[in-house]
Amino acid sequence: MKAENISDNMLKYDNYKEQFKRLDKAISYNFYLEAMFIAYAILEDRTESILSYEGNEINSKNFVSINKKLLKIKKIAEQKGSLPSRYFTDSFIDEIIEWKEKRNKLMHALMKQALTTEELYVTALEGKELARTLANKATSYRRAVERKKNKEK
Repeated sequence: MKAENISDNMLKYDNYKEQFKRLDKAISYNFYLEAMFIAYAILEDRTESILSYEGNEINSKNFVSINKKLLKIKKIAEQKGSLPSRYFTDSFIDEIIEWKEKRNKLMHALMKQALTTEELYVTALEGKELARTLANKATSYRRAVERKKNKEK
């Protein structure tokens, strides 16, 4: 691995560590909208990374919605027994999509609805759990892809 890749990986690792700290802090200080924003950003980034492990580089100049990324992950995981199918089940991807829809509804209609703190809290916690789970699955998946590539050499 090149030195620049190692430093990029360390930077990304440090950023993730920091964002998860911020996510925890936002929830503990009742900043649930901020927590949802951070969780969404983590989910967005992890979906992009998962697709890059599959050779599906996302052109950062063109906007690709998280929904399209999730559906693409779901599609590559369709083949039973494939590496992606071990990590990204339909039900898990559907959970993320459902949370994203709930979060979007809350965010886009923030001033037009009566929200309870409990509703925001629950949605923020769900986002945190999904972000943590997807981050862990993405890491495990990346390692499995690397092992597979090393065996093929």
